Amino acid sequence: MAYGKRRMLPFHMPGHRGGGFTERVWRRKGKDLFPLDLTELPEVACGRDLDFFWRAAEELAARAFDARRSYFLVNGASSGILAALLSVGRPGAKILIARNCHLSVINGLVLSGLLPVFIPPRWIDGHPALPSPTTIEEALRRHPDAVALFVTNPGYQGIYGPLAGVAAAARTAGLPLLVDEAHGGHLRYLGREVEASAVGADLWVWGTHKLMGSLTQTGLLHLGSEKIPAGRVEQALSLTGSTSPSYILLASLDSTRRHLYLHGRELFARAAAYGEKIRNELANLPGVKVLTGEELPKGYHLDPLKVAFSLAPAGWPGYAAEKVLREEYRVQVEYADLHNLYLIISPAQKPREIRGLLKACRALAGTRGPGGDEKTAPPPFSGGEPLLPPREAVSAVAARVPLRAAAGRVAAGWVAAYPPGIPLWTPGERITGAMVEWALAFRAAGGWLRGLEGDLVRVVADEEGAGNGKGPFCSSGKEEIGKELSNL
Repeated sequence: MAYGKRRMLPFHMPGHRGGGFTERVWRRKGKDLFPLDLTELPEVACGRDLDFFWRAAEELAARAFDARRSYFLVNGASSGILAALLSVGRPGAKILIARNCHLSVINGLVLSGLLPVFIPPRWIDGHPALPSPTTIEEALRRHPDAVALFVTNPGYQGIYGPLAGVAAAARTAGLPLLVDEAHGGHLRYLGREVEASAVGADLWVWGTHKLMGSLTQTGLLHLGSEKIPAGRVEQALSLTGSTSPSYILLASLDSTRRHLYLHGRELFARAAAYGEKIRNELANLPGVKVLTGEELPKGYHLDPLKVAFSLAPAGWPGYAAEKVLREEYRVQVEYADLHNLYLIISPAQKPREIRGLLKACRALAGTRGPGGDEKTAPPPFSGGEPLLPPREAVSAVAARVPLRAAAGRVAAGWVAAYPPGIPLWTPGERITGAMVEWALAFRAAGGWLRGLEGDLVRVVADEEGAGNGKGPFCSSGKEEIGKELSNL
């Protein structure tokens, strides 16, 4: 701001020159924003080293969030996930991954060359959640040669599981625990001693724009123990991050850190009270089914800032209800699926917004909807047979086939329902008939699938070695891979 007031004669990047070289609508609407979009200038850094404030802010973040080291992310939490996977092993090493992972994890496997061993999630009322500690312990016993354990907690729908038990299992096995906590950093301010720093995770990633208040495309990567060297993480971040980070995004992260450090508990206590009110009011409406903590298995809990509910008992499929709420009542939910609607409650929520939401839901619950299939069928994303490493599958010569004809082929890319972005299949897996049927039904009902090219699916064109017993993941190749990994 001070630099802008000096009215310097600019002969430097960025070329929009404070918004002067933009379309008229941008100049009009962004007149306060564009002058702040500055690059590495001595006066902006107050005469210090250009990275001084950036590094100082990260040190404050580490102290504020109980981490050994913290790193600002301006390419989204996804860039932190990529860096995490690049940090823990070399190509060909084996990593254990809970299968309810975000598609950025699959992209990280492609970049790192790691070989995934997927662990089935715990299914709760059709929602994938953290695998139980028992399931994790069994996977660790079966794969002692793995280099790390990667889990997602909480899930997109707000269900979080017994992360302390999972962390204990990883420590016993001597493996670093990596946590995609993109949706869970705020839990620390709600007295939930379940987030990654509290259980001793070795690395965790936050999407701070989701619920913690920073601008879109910002996040944080935190390091806990010294099992993962900071130098490796920093090298990986240099590969996945921009060399010209936005100072606006960096400042947003620093401001968010300070705001939460000073006021986080009161802010999220208020949001949790709003969430509880909404959940209770919806549960009392006929024709509405609300996911509550009382329904969850022992050790699993619900984020109070996430509300998952269904109007299916009143005849409203998820997508139909979302459309009516948006178009007729101006209520925009976070997302919908075949049966449910999902809300994210913010500390910035206004009472009139809550009243409007409840009024709209009462109207829908009292009106018979168009009807639909009320059966809940979880996506069958655990059944694909792994035939090629993800990196090899993505690098292979690919063919494009219609979605209906994809069953039996080896995937050359991922396809995911978005949101929540959990891949239905991953590169190198054989696509099953059940996967294709689910994808077709999901899309016909109004869902959006990412990874398709129109109606076409990318598959491995030459499947010799992938489908005829010659691929590295086929039965004849598994022993050889195991020997190679044991020598790493």
